[in-house]
Amino acid sequence: MKDSIKRLLTSYFFYFLIMISLKFIILRYLLLQDTSIWAGIWYDASFILIFMALIELVFKRGKAAAYLVLDLFLSLLFIGMLIYERYFGTVPTYYDLSQLNQVGSVNESMWLLVNGTDFLFLADLLLLVVIWIVGRTWTYPTKQTSNFAMSVFLIAGLVIAIFNFQMNKGEPILDSALFAKENGLFNTQFVQYYQDQTNSEKAFAFSGEDQNVTQQKIEELKGNSYTPMSEHDYFGVAEDRNLIVVQIESLQDFVIGESIDGQEITPNINEWLNDSMYFTDVYQQIGSGNTSDAEFLMNTSLYPLGKKATTDQVGGMELPSLPRMLDEKSYHNVTMHADEVEYWNRDELYPALGFDDYYDDKFYGEKDTVGFGPSDGWFYHRSMGAIDEIDEEYDKFYAHVLSLTSHTPFEMPADKEGLDLPSEYEGTLTGNYLQSVHYADQALGEFFQDLKDRGLWEESVIALYGDHSGLHGKLLKDEDQDLLADFLGERYSLLNRFNIPFIVGVPGEEELTGTVDHTGGQIDMMPTLLNLLGVEPESLYFGHNLLHYENNLLGMRYYVPTSSFLNNGTFYIAQNSRFDARILNMQTNERIEGAYKDPNHAFKEEREDILQLLQWSDAYFESLR
Repeated sequence: MKDSIKRLLTSYFFYFLIMISLKFIILRYLLLQDTSIWAGIWYDASFILIFMALIELVFKRGKAAAYLVLDLFLSLLFIGMLIYERYFGTVPTYYDLSQLNQVGSVNESMWLLVNGTDFLFLADLLLLVVIWIVGRTWTYPTKQTSNFAMSVFLIAGLVIAIFNFQMNKGEPILDSALFAKENGLFNTQFVQYYQDQTNSEKAFAFSGEDQNVTQQKIEELKGNSYTPMSEHDYFGVAEDRNLIVVQIESLQDFVIGESIDGQEITPNINEWLNDSMYFTDVYQQIGSGNTSDAEFLMNTSLYPLGKKATTDQVGGMELPSLPRMLDEKSYHNVTMHADEVEYWNRDELYPALGFDDYYDDKFYGEKDTVGFGPSDGWFYHRSMGAIDEIDEEYDKFYAHVLSLTSHTPFEMPADKEGLDLPSEYEGTLTGNYLQSVHYADQALGEFFQDLKDRGLWEESVIALYGDHSGLHGKLLKDEDQDLLADFLGERYSLLNRFNIPFIVGVPGEEELTGTVDHTGGQIDMMPTLLNLLGVEPESLYFGHNLLHYENNLLGMRYYVPTSSFLNNGTFYIAQNSRFDARILNMQTNERIEGAYKDPNHAFKEEREDILQLLQWSDAYFESLR
């Protein structure tokens, strides 16, 4: 017996069991702010036992190499998970990790988030090298273990893992970090995979009769009395005009109309506000697909899938969409983006949305490269040439134009830095962001002037919005938070982060100018534009016309836990692994402290309503396959 214990304590199995278990404990603390050692042992150590017992039973030779591969793989995986969470603010799932080929555009920024603590996950490998050097006279660790003991460990690990899975497989995952904290990191991945497969196999037979869903019921959940769009004010005021929609990379609302040291940050947009409708309270609603989710939202008025990039699920589909609705009105529909069309599977997204043509990096080339693509100046120049040809060939067109230059990490060439920033902004992420947005505005102004010079401005509806926040996550250092607080005159909150501009111009229609403060999201953009163009959708949509409805209920997920919502006055952020439920007053941007003993109960109805809307949208999407 003593001999068996000694063999176990001096084995590779024992060494790596201790080291990998310590790594799980450190990971749970850094990733989930969890200090419960028991939770790590009960939920995650069972999987360690399974992996390591299998190595002991399967590998008669090369055990050390097998352990090293497992240890190194887990170490790099854990470091990757931490960096991902620092950038995106959410714990990655198995699906996110399978999509690492899609994060090329943020690689440079993510590397900025490597911390010294990350190297703790590699320290045991260095210790092992030291032990092996000393081991010329001190033989530790050894390969000796008992097959019987390893079989017991394997069975115990499997029993615990299967028990935990069975207990949790039916529990909804509203926030992957919170679920992982309460039910284990590995267990969360298996439960998530099981639920994804189960939901996809249900093959929702969705219809208005099956789910009792109508446009009226969707609107009533938001607190409004439904009115057919054809009865809304301004319906068809811009009928038969061209539609040009510009999606600006990482453009947040807080820079609009603002100056720094007497210099306007977005002078061209600011001038345009005099002749357009400025929707000041519109918020991003993207999921893990980020920019591609913004494209999806704009063109479908459906919720993105959240944990999965929606673009990965649309292959072969024919989605009810803005291009398809405009196609019935004899529009020619194109989308323009200087990125690779394969990135985020846009080569499948664009046919699913019904675009007649797309222009990608092959069209724009590599001239005047900034970051990972051509500058906005060159992009708009080439786009204008294409729009000229489209205008000559077709009576009406819809062009979805997506800029690129103002992408993280916002590092601009000296000749494109148009702002003379105060010294404290120089070299900071905030300063770089302001420079990149200023350049994006400059290039946009040139594009707008080209449209006017060619006579297209007066013949079109022109809309602009931001795809998502640019200043977020742990890319923001303490100095950035201080700079933003000084710039905004208040703390930089999630409301500031998620608030994006939405601006719509209908040249010649003076009544369609001014500020609109109705709370909205990216899901509301398509219905608002369709109202102006005089198109009544025949299919379901989950946004609404911001020029008609005053009340709203907007869902967000992925960047905040599912069941979080925005309505006319409240931003409710559901509990996650780090914080209890939080409530922000949308008028004051202040957190409401202690006003509710139980926020979950106080907002139970709204949470149920937004979960219902999300379920309806997901089910409707599945029915379109």
